[in-house]
Amino acid sequence: MQEIGSVTLENEMDLILAHKRTMKLAEIAGLSLPAQTTFATAVSEVSRNTVDGNTSTRLILGVQVVQRVTYLVALLRHNTSNIDKASQGLAYAKKLVTKYYISTKGNEVSIELFFLIPQQQVDLLKIDEWRTILRNEPPVSPYEEIKRKNEQLHELSDKLRKSEEQYKMLTNSLPLMIFTMDDQGNLLFANEWLAIYTGSSIAEINESKWTSIIHPDDYTSFSLLLKSELIKGASSLQAQLRLRSQGTEEYKWHQVSINGAVSAHQEQEYRIGFIVDIHSQKVYEQTLKDNIELKQIQQELKENQQTLENSNIELNRSNLELQQFAYIASHDLQEPVRKILFYSNYLLNNTPEIDSKRAQFLSNIHSSSERMKNLIQDLLSISLINKAAANYQQVDLNVILSEVLQDLEMVISRKNAVINAVDLPVIYGDAIMMRQLFSNLISNSLKFTRELSPPEILISTENGPGEVEIIFKDNGIGFDEKYLPQIFALFKRLHSRETYEGTGLGLAICRKIVELHNGRIRASGNEGTGATFYVSLPSMAW
Repeated sequence: MQEIGSVTLENEMDLILAHKRTMKLAEIAGLSLPAQTTFATAVSEVSRNTVDGNTSTRLILGVQVVQRVTYLVALLRHNTSNIDKASQGLAYAKKLVTKYYISTKGNEVSIELFFLIPQQQVDLLKIDEWRTILRNEPPVSPYEEIKRKNEQLHELSDKLRKSEEQYKMLTNSLPLMIFTMDDQGNLLFANEWLAIYTGSSIAEINESKWTSIIHPDDYTSFSLLLKSELIKGASSLQAQLRLRSQGTEEYKWHQVSINGAVSAHQEQEYRIGFIVDIHSQKVYEQTLKDNIELKQIQQELKENQQTLENSNIELNRSNLELQQFAYIASHDLQEPVRKILFYSNYLLNNTPEIDSKRAQFLSNIHSSSERMKNLIQDLLSISLINKAAANYQQVDLNVILSEVLQDLEMVISRKNAVINAVDLPVIYGDAIMMRQLFSNLISNSLKFTRELSPPEILISTENGPGEVEIIFKDNGIGFDEKYLPQIFALFKRLHSRETYEGTGLGLAICRKIVELHNGRIRASGNEGTGATFYVSLPSMAW
């Protein structure tokens, strides 16, 4: 096979470069665009599965004539540890090429892909022409240019050993920082580009052990390159690090490559290294990465927003259906409960000859029906609390309190309750809801009273930033504050029905009313000394 070009495969960027060069060779060989793509795809499939970051794979592109039949050839040489991965790509690639061969020699595996060049007579002159075209093809990316310079430097390394003067002349002519050093990392030689960029001489760099020009965060990775056992075990070691520029004192990204130079007796004599400025490439890669991450985040936010909107729509629909169900159920249940109450009451009051057991049963039915009636009325009340149906306007809480006290006049009189209130503010809200809020909180204080202690209720206010707090304080039985988390929950009771009547919905209704007014409600208390409820409402329209 006549070699025309080659690529060392170490990373994903090299795969792109291999595909490009394969396409170019197929193009100058006169293949059609579909044939170019087919051959390049076959090479890429095998190459991709041989790159694992630990070993290098060598791709050699060339031409071979077999019995007057001309083939383009792609030869891949890699470590046997990658044979399983390579076979995955080969399974697909062999369908695209004319023929292929696999051979093993020691720890090296060679895969040859052949692609027929129809009606093409190729001689050595044409092969040299193709080789020149492929070598002189302009790079399309900074990485390809760096790769090409890297390959050129590897080719020059053997020649540079022959003459130190020629070595200096060549290294100074290249826009790269080139150096040699001993096993301890001390510089033996450096071209003038290193001193021009860093402003440090060889002696100064050796004295600081490179710390004066390498970013502190990158020094550890650089020091690993200096370990002799690593150099002996690899043909080339590379690292990306930041070097200080003498002009701006700014640290910029560079790629450092170090190779061990050996004598004819295979003894390591010194190390050859070169440093390439890749700052622009790193900035481009980081910008591209940031843009990709930003687009991903934007897409996730968009999807989350859509999910949230769908959830809100579904939640609103469910809430509406639940409110409609509660209203209909509560409304329709009132009639049968009313009849049960009527007939059980009639039997209790109009049946003279009834034994005590039947009388007890009727009394239980009547009590249960009464509780059912109260529960239905509370469910109906909570189902009717709806922000969409509310009539928000200026509401004088003094008028609300007066109406509630008039409604509760009989209970207040029966219990000899004393209710004191300061002048209450005017708020922006729904009058009906405010009336129910005051009624529930005052009724609550009138219900949970201590024996032989007339109820005392004090209603006061406190002004805060942008809000007013209405305080309902009583001298009733109070409660243990460990029950605070459940006091405003639906159907939660702190006392048995036999002791105190109620459905457990009163305070839940209060909380819903306050939340619909963009407010807050909380409570405090102690057993045997009373309870206090705090209702915070906005002091202006919202």
